Amino acid sequence: MIIIYILALVPVIAWGTMEPLNYRFPDFVTSMTSVGQILGLLGIMLFSTNLILAGRLKIFDKYFKGLDKMYQNHQKIGVLAFSMMLFHPLFLVIKYLAISTREGALFFVPFINMPVTWGILSIIIVISLIVFTFYLKMKYHVWKISHKFMTIAFFFSVLHILFINSDISRNNFLKIYILIFALVGLVLGIRRAFLYRFIKKIKYQVVDNKLLNKDIREITISPISNKLNYKSGQFVFVNFINKNITSDQHPFTISSSPSEQNLKFTIKNFGDFTDSVSNLKAGDIAFAEGPYGDFNYRNRKSKNQIWIAGGIGITPFLSMSLDKDKDYQVDLFYCVSEKFEAVHLDQFEKIMKEDNNFKFYLWESSKSGYIDAGKITSVCGDLKEKEIFICGPRNFMKNLENQFVKIGVDISRIHYENFSL
Repeated sequence: MIIIYILALVPVIAWGTMEPLNYRFPDFVTSMTSVGQILGLLGIMLFSTNLILAGRLKIFDKYFKGLDKMYQNHQKIGVLAFSMMLFHPLFLVIKYLAISTREGALFFVPFINMPVTWGILSIIIVISLIVFTFYLKMKYHVWKISHKFMTIAFFFSVLHILFINSDISRNNFLKIYILIFALVGLVLGIRRAFLYRFIKKIKYQVVDNKLLNKDIREITISPISNKLNYKSGQFVFVNFINKNITSDQHPFTISSSPSEQNLKFTIKNFGDFTDSVSNLKAGDIAFAEGPYGDFNYRNRKSKNQIWIAGGIGITPFLSMSLDKDKDYQVDLFYCVSEKFEAVHLDQFEKIMKEDNNFKFYLWESSKSGYIDAGKITSVCGDLKEKEIFICGPRNFMKNLENQFVKIGVDISRIHYENFSL
C-alpha cells in the first residue's frame, strides 16, 4: 500500500515544483484553489489505481498475498478516491464564489464548459453508484452491472483532465505520468467490465451435483481439455452455462486436492445465486478463471500449525488436508453449532487414520461453547511458535485473531481467508 500512495503523490510533488509555494498559497481563495488542484491530482491517481487493481491481475494477488486482501485495499482506495473527487470541485468553486454567487453557480451548470461538464458527469455517476451500493440491497449480478458504470465515470474523468486548462496541460511530465496510469486503468477497466468473456478461462463441465445437508451441496466439474493448476486453499471465479442460473462469475474456494483431475466446490446456500446452483446438471458447461489466493500452509515459519474453520470456512481446509505433507503437525478445529451442520466428516476421519500428524476436532458450540484461544491452548499447548490459519465468518476470524494476539502470538503467524463480495 505504501508504494501505491507514493506513486499517487508523485504528481503532487511535480505540481509543487512548478511554482514557489508562496505563489500557491498567498491568500485564502488561492489556497483553496491549490487544495482543490491537489485533491484532483490525488483523486485521478487513486481512481486509476483502483481500476488497475480491479483488473484482477495475478501480480496483485502475489503482491497483496491474496486477492481477498487486495480487494480490501481496493475498497479503502476507492473511498479515498471518491472523497477527493467530491471535494475537488467544491474547493475550486470558492474562487468563483469570491466574485459572486452567480459565478459560483455557473461553475456547475452543464455544457457551458465541456471539460468541466465531463468532470461533473463523472462525479454524478460515482455518487449514484455509492448511493445504490450502500442504501439499496442489490443482487450480486445487478451490483456487478452497476459497477460497469464506474469505468464510464473514469472515462469522463480522463476527458476532464485531458482537455481542462490546468497545470497538467502545461507540464509534460505531469501530463504523461497521469495519462500512463489513466490509460492503463481505462484499458483494464474496459477489459474487466465489458470484455471479460475474452479473458483466459479453462473450460469444464459439470459431472456431479449432490446435496451434503439441507444447506450445503458439492459441485464437481471435470476439465474438457486442460486442467487448472492450483495450490490447496486457493479459489477461482466460475461462471456456469445454464438457463436457470445467471452467467456472472462467482468466487468459490476449491475443496478438492490439486492432485485430482476434477474441481470440487462445497457451496452453502446463502440465497440468490447459491440457491440456484441446485439447478446445475451433468453436462452443463463451466468456465474457471484463476487460481487466486495465498491461503496455503506450505512455506511458513513453522510446520506445527493450527487450522480453525467456522462453518463453510471448512472448504479450503478440506483441500489442504487432502494435500497435506505428512511432516506437518496439524490440529484442525471444525466449528459448528451442532454436528448435523458439518460436512465431509468421513474424509477428515480417513485422513486422520492415515496421517499420525493430523488431528481433527469437531467443535460443537451447543455442547462446548464458542471456541476461543484459551480452549485451543488447553488442547494444543503453547501457540506462540505455531502457524495459525482461520477461515469463517468475518467476526469469527477477527475475534480469534484478537485473542491470539493478546496471548502473545505474533500477528505475522496468523493467516486468514476473508473473501466476500
